Amino acid sequence: MKKSSLKTINNMQPIIVGGGWSGLAATVHLAEAGQKPILFEAAKQLGGRARTVKWQDLEIDNGQHLMIGAYQNMLDLLKRIGIEENSVFQRTALDLHILDPKYPSLHLSAHPLLPWQLALLPKLISCLGWQELRFFLRLARQLNAPSFTQNITVEQWCRQTGQSTRLITQLWIPLCLAILNTPIEQASASVFAATLRDSLTAKRKSADLLIPKKPLGNILPEPARHFITEHGGEIKSQSRIEKIVIENRKVVGVITGNKEYFATDNIIVAVSPSILYKLLGEQLNLPKVSEYPISTVYLQYSPQFRLKAPIIGLSSSLPQWVFDRSDQSPGLIAVVISGPGEHESLTKQQLTEQVVLALTELLPDLPANYDTAHVIREKRATFRCGVVENNQRPSCKTTINGLWIAGDYAENPYPATLESAVMNGFRAAEKVLTGKVP
Repeated sequence: MKKSSLKTINNMQPIIVGGGWSGLAATVHLAEAGQKPILFEAAKQLGGRARTVKWQDLEIDNGQHLMIGAYQNMLDLLKRIGIEENSVFQRTALDLHILDPKYPSLHLSAHPLLPWQLALLPKLISCLGWQELRFFLRLARQLNAPSFTQNITVEQWCRQTGQSTRLITQLWIPLCLAILNTPIEQASASVFAATLRDSLTAKRKSADLLIPKKPLGNILPEPARHFITEHGGEIKSQSRIEKIVIENRKVVGVITGNKEYFATDNIIVAVSPSILYKLLGEQLNLPKVSEYPISTVYLQYSPQFRLKAPIIGLSSSLPQWVFDRSDQSPGLIAVVISGPGEHESLTKQQLTEQVVLALTELLPDLPANYDTAHVIREKRATFRCGVVENNQRPSCKTTINGLWIAGDYAENPYPATLESAVMNGFRAAEKVLTGKVP
């Protein structure tokens, strides 16, 4: 389509494609610097794969996100837009129980006054015994040596360090699925190790759990919208970018689904890998990337019911993590299933029935009946964080002048998390600002 046949807007403001947490981070940073950016989002609402949805008279998240104290970029973003951490998160020392039908409960706990490594040992000794603890420490000692994990899978790393069947089943598989959303036989050991190193072996508070007090949409997307518009930026919801216009290896504008042409000399693309490939696969010679699902089953029990802990892990089970969401609705729990599997072919009713059956076997205090249930399937929740895929992640800086890549898929030590998304959004915005400095 020729530009001459389109409605043309020649304001040359920086353009951000994608209104997820990465695109919002980039837009906030540019707006804060007085650049008056324009953010384009194809959906009605902001937030991307971490957004709020309506169910009955409740506002719930489209999926549960496990956030920790190491998410410094995310916390910095909230602070920039005037959101105090304690107003949206309950910070608690790490305290996770992982239940298994075959093995005793595995307890990962940190004392609020002790370094993480010291606080972890007493519970692990009591849960595992000295022999199993020795296997655990053998892997833990390699976290700060990237050469041990380069270009191998998490499964290969576990075998090389002699991890026991119990540790693989009850600890490494659940953690790998929770962090990378990728099975251990495919998952990149280097990404898994970097995440563990920078959360569990860093400062004591890095391993703290950040439990949301509000739906995700109320934590960042909506406050960010107000901040951006108050600082001269613009947000165009339900406005899909159909094409990024490139001339002589330089960006010159975008074409929207509404047949509008916006001229610009800086574009930050903060979208999922599949959309990135559709927009720029040919120009940047990008590989196709597989994306894996996350399913969340919400179960509403009687208002008096509470889980014994805010988060409970389950191994050797269809449901993997259970979250108490009584802050949103008394008696509400969210059950998470990460990664691919046979459950993808089940109907929502079948999935709910199998989840409830598995929960009753591992959680004896669970009421016999639930009131209502709701299933949310994010079919392309994250990119497959395998060895090959991680090595192919695109750089923030592209070969096209004025074109920058953000989103959690861009080159980064970490998997697809809110922290990596925000980090890449900040980085891309900083590149734009640096280029505008005289």
